[in-house]
Amino acid sequence: MSISEHKLLSVLLSLAVVLLTGCSEEVNVHTRSMDRCYLVVEAMLTDRADRTQIVQLTESIDFFEDEKPPVVSGAEVAVSVGNERYQYREFPSGSGRYVGPEGFHGTPGNTYTLSIDAVVGGKANHYEAVSKMEEPGFEVQAVDYMYLGATNPQADSLWTVAVWGQDNPQTNYYYVSAQLNDAVFPLGLSLVMDDKYFNGQKVVCFPITTLYQTEATRRQYGDCGKYLETGDIFTLNVYSVPKEYYTFYTGFISSSVGASVPMLQSQPANCPTNVTGGDAVGFFVACSSSSASVVIDNPFRPFYQKAFGGFTQ
Repeated sequence: MSISEHKLLSVLLSLAVVLLTGCSEEVNVHTRSMDRCYLVVEAMLTDRADRTQIVQLTESIDFFEDEKPPVVSGAEVAVSVGNERYQYREFPSGSGRYVGPEGFHGTPGNTYTLSIDAVVGGKANHYEAVSKMEEPGFEVQAVDYMYLGATNPQADSLWTVAVWGQDNPQTNYYYVSAQLNDAVFPLGLSLVMDDKYFNGQKVVCFPITTLYQTEATRRQYGDCGKYLETGDIFTLNVYSVPKEYYTFYTGFISSSVGASVPMLQSQPANCPTNVTGGDAVGFFVACSSSSASVVIDNPFRPFYQKAFGGFTQ
């Protein structure tokens, strides 16, 4: 589930005011539609030339609305750096998904500007967001997994994912995502973290995340939520992000109704954003990346240090 599938919390804010106001008379609480429409931006620019750079645009919807939010189609989307401008195109047509030119990618140290001209809520507007691509903060050298679930492969299953690597001395913030074969995990199945527990150190067998695969997650996310099978390729991606994105993501989690995975559908309208020019939520982040993959040879085996010839269990 992406950020574009979440809904505005304005109804809850109104309810909180009523609950905090003491009075002896009976109070009738009415829900209302939001008074304006927000552009929802989900945009990441990486330093990987082999990755498609994507901007996803949708409109916000009422908190109690069950349908998916409408996409923002027909927008003009571009990313610029210095005097160079890279035009994005909507693909597929009518999807609200805009892709950069083939081979286009960012360079650490550069500052990038995302510009969007779009009709949102029936009104044309111009939006911008600026992000500086950080130098790589963590080098991923290897990744491995350990099965912790039930002995029945059709039951809900849990794997722990461990990582080896080297962290740079400066304080860094990371967006940690994964990829199973060609399926890239969405925002709701990823996480952010800082390096305060291993700043500047060599990391050995650090349990960075878990995979909780259930039938419900498979229905929700497709191949991102399927059970691991022999021959699958699992890839761990660690993106070095600015502190502002770390703050945005933690605000995104805390603004949601519950911090479960998958997160409940609520638009975090009060969390930070770097998108200016109109009513907008979301974030544009330029980030360097490092990754490593492991081929699943036995989905239900216990952990062993395959990459470095260590111990078995």
